[in-house]
Amino acid sequence: MIYKLLTNFSFSKLTHYQFTFYILLSTFNFMKPSSSKKYIYFSALLGLILLLLFVVAPEYSWARPGGGHSYSGGGSSGGGGDDGIGILIWLLLDLLPPEISIPLVIIIVVVRMYMQRKKAKDAKSISSVPSVRQKASTISSVDSQIEDFKRIDPNFSKVLYLDFAAAMFNKYYGTWGKKEFANLKPFLSDEEIQASAVQRGEQNIHEIVIGSIHIADIRRFPDSVGITVDIDANFTVTTKGKSTRFAVIERWNFARNAGILSASPEKMRDVSCPHCGATSDFSDSGQCASCGTLIKTGEMQWYLKSHTVMSQEAFNTNGVLHYSPEMGTDLPTIYQQDFHVSANTFAVNHGLNFEEWRERFVRETVELYFRTIYQYWSENKLEKARHLFTDRAYESMKFWIDNYRRLNVRNKLDNLNIQGVELVKIEIDKYYEAATFRIYASVLDYVTDSNGKTIAGSSSRARNYSEYWTLVRRTGLEKDSFNIAACPKCGAPADKMGQGGVCEYCGSKISTGEFSWVLANITQDEVYAG
Repeated sequence: MIYKLLTNFSFSKLTHYQFTFYILLSTFNFMKPSSSKKYIYFSALLGLILLLLFVVAPEYSWARPGGGHSYSGGGSSGGGGDDGIGILIWLLLDLLPPEISIPLVIIIVVVRMYMQRKKAKDAKSISSVPSVRQKASTISSVDSQIEDFKRIDPNFSKVLYLDFAAAMFNKYYGTWGKKEFANLKPFLSDEEIQASAVQRGEQNIHEIVIGSIHIADIRRFPDSVGITVDIDANFTVTTKGKSTRFAVIERWNFARNAGILSASPEKMRDVSCPHCGATSDFSDSGQCASCGTLIKTGEMQWYLKSHTVMSQEAFNTNGVLHYSPEMGTDLPTIYQQDFHVSANTFAVNHGLNFEEWRERFVRETVELYFRTIYQYWSENKLEKARHLFTDRAYESMKFWIDNYRRLNVRNKLDNLNIQGVELVKIEIDKYYEAATFRIYASVLDYVTDSNGKTIAGSSSRARNYSEYWTLVRRTGLEKDSFNIAACPKCGAPADKMGQGGVCEYCGSKISTGEFSWVLANITQDEVYAG
């Protein structure tokens, strides 16, 4: 009986209570009829101690929208080594007498638990209060750089700039090794063109997903301006028919000539002609095929000067069933340094009482978006909330939903309880407003197979966590809330938005924030960077 049980399970998929059951069952299954009462009591006591240790041990965290799994497909809890532990346990129980095997198994499990707790503790120590203060200082410094830069370029929008940087990342790798890569020439330095020509080969890079992207630095020089962007992403590389998925963290350095104003939204959201906005199609000399304008590097738009791969690791997307521990829930909240100034500007711009607006917005918009997105994520039907996301945020989350569907599993999120919402940042520029909230919540977070059986997480034990959610909309909009089941432009049912976030009833693109607030980013508290 035990042999069949232990050769037909993956140790990494067992809950604390399931594994305790296996150990207790093993104890009494192997126990000889002649065993003394003293041995029986000893085994039962060890089993009870093991159960208590599992109850108080730190839980693995699970998935939920934007969290738990991380963009590297598994986080620090991994998954590869647990199956080896399962095999070792089976060998011990199968080959050794229970007087020896049971205590050894318990010792192995206890030691492993201790190492996991120590690892989690070490990870938490990295995110200690001093590092949070340093991070807050860094965020404040970048915010100041952005505000200073907007004084010489009042058209600059952080929202639009990051959209452009993300589009560059997608097109750079999406056209890697293809003839279409030549269309990026007006947006690449000679160094990047030469480096890519050497590195390209028979590689095909696809399924590109950007997890997070933020401005790390802005530098002004007499004849140019440089912006550094950090990108956390993953993609699949196929070489000679063999595919490997990689998680990467890259630092991209953009530049442009001094004295240039940023382009309008329709010319900044994609890598397109900075003169006419047409989809990039350029001659070898850099001439736009649509309007004939010669686009010289850095004279009208940002270009990629250089980029560095800071880390890269391969992973399997089956790792959606393995997640890293919660690390930042107890960390201090990072507030915008001059929050009161931004709040006052926002209130004046809209002629409202800021405190009344904040309370109403949290209740009628933030919490409603939060619950709606959780609902459709749990149902593997995120497309029903397509109108609530920017393109970049939706593609990032859709990647995980697609993998849940591929594995024929669902990440169930039950008994969602929002414990608190803090408005921590307001950003305003010529084209966009952005509001960032730290949301504290708890939820039953678990994964079920096609038969509804729990294979990861806990359907009875809630997890506490917090996340930073950023919503954006076009500057000048006054309406904060709308019928969440309808298109915010025409009021038709929001059931035909399509992958591009375009309402099929009125033809309006909703995902740009032109008509309502849209979710631009979900960031875990331990890695929040403003």
